[in-house]
Amino acid sequence: MLYWIYSNLCGAERLEDTVFLKSHLDSIPDLANPSPDRISGIFRSLASPITTISTNTGAEHEFSIHRPLNGLMIDVAKRLKTINGNVLDYDNVIIENEKFDSCWTYKKTKGYQPGVAFIGKTPVYIEARNGNSPAVYKMKDTLKRCLQLLQEKEVPIKYFRSDSAAYQHDVIRLVEKHKIQFFIRANSSTRLRECVERIKKWEHVNHKGFEFDLGETNYIPFTVHSYSPKIYRAVVKRVLVDGKYHYYSILTNNKTMSTMEVLQFYNQRGAIERNFDDLKNNFNWKRIPFSFLNENLVFLIVSAIASILYDYIIKKFSKKVDFVKRTFRLKNFIFHFITISSLWKNGKLKLFTDKNYEKIFE
Repeated sequence: MLYWIYSNLCGAERLEDTVFLKSHLDSIPDLANPSPDRISGIFRSLASPITTISTNTGAEHEFSIHRPLNGLMIDVAKRLKTINGNVLDYDNVIIENEKFDSCWTYKKTKGYQPGVAFIGKTPVYIEARNGNSPAVYKMKDTLKRCLQLLQEKEVPIKYFRSDSAAYQHDVIRLVEKHKIQFFIRANSSTRLRECVERIKKWEHVNHKGFEFDLGETNYIPFTVHSYSPKIYRAVVKRVLVDGKYHYYSILTNNKTMSTMEVLQFYNQRGAIERNFDDLKNNFNWKRIPFSFLNENLVFLIVSAIASILYDYIIKKFSKKVDFVKRTFRLKNFIFHFITISSLWKNGKLKLFTDKNYEKIFE
C-alpha cells in the first residue's frame, strides 16, 4: 500500500511531493524505495506503440492499445474477487491536459478521451484515444477487443449499457453476437418519432417526486444497412416541460423487464460518473505525468489497478476495525489509518495511538 501511494504520487504536479514522501519511507528498515525517475522509466518501458488512423478528410486519430496490462488488471480483479455482477458499462471520459501530443476535444479544451469499461466499480478495460477522437469513432473495434479479452479471462457478461455513442448498427450486432442484452440510449430520428407517436398506452409514474410517462414500441433501426432488418424494443420516457413533451428512448433487446425496470436499470449507469470522479481525484487521472498518449495509458491502467487494490483493502479493513469505513475515499483512509505518529525501535514499530490495529492481523 505504501509503495502504491509513493508510485501514484509520481503523477503529482509537484516533484517535491514525491521527494517528501520518499524521505519518510526511507526511514522504514529493509524497505528499498525507488526514485521517481526509476518509476518513470519503468512506466515508459511498458508503453505500447501508438496506432494512428488517417481519415479521408485528412484528420488523424491516435489510439493506444495495451492488451497485456488490461489482462493484468482483470487478473488482479479476479484474484481479489472485486468483480461483482455481469453488467458491462462503457463510456469515454475527457482528461484535460496540455501534453505534447494532446488534441482539442469537443469541449474546446485540449486533452485525451480514453474509453473505459467497468463492471460495477471495477475497471476492466481501458483504451487511450486522443482528444479529437469522439466516442462514436471506432467504438465497435474498442468493444470487440474488450469483449474478447473478458471472454478469454472467463469473465461472463450478460448485460451491456452505454449512452447514445453506442447507438450504432455494428455495435449492436457485436454485443448480440456475444449473446449480451443491451440497453443503449437511442438517438432521435424521424422514424423513431413516428413510432413514438403511435404509442397508445402510456403509464403515468411519480418516482421520487418526479412525474413522467412511460411507454414502449417496436422499432427497426438502421434500415439503411443491407442486413435483414430486426425488430427491437424501444422504451420511451416522456416528460412534460412548459406544456411540451420531451422524449427519451432506450433501445434494448430485453423482452422480460417492465418499462420501469428497463428505465431504472439503464439509469444505474450513472454510477460510472462516480467511478471517473474517483479515478481522477483519488488515483491521479487528472494529473497524468508523461508527454505522450501511450506512456500515459500505462499510468492510467496502473492507477486503475491501484484503485482495485484499494477497493479490496478498504472492504477488508472496514470489517475488522471501526475507525475505517467502507465509504472512505483514499484521503480519508490515509488520514484515519496511515497518518499516525510512530517510531522504529529495535526492529519493532511502536504506534502512538489508542486505535487497535491488531484486529487487522487476526
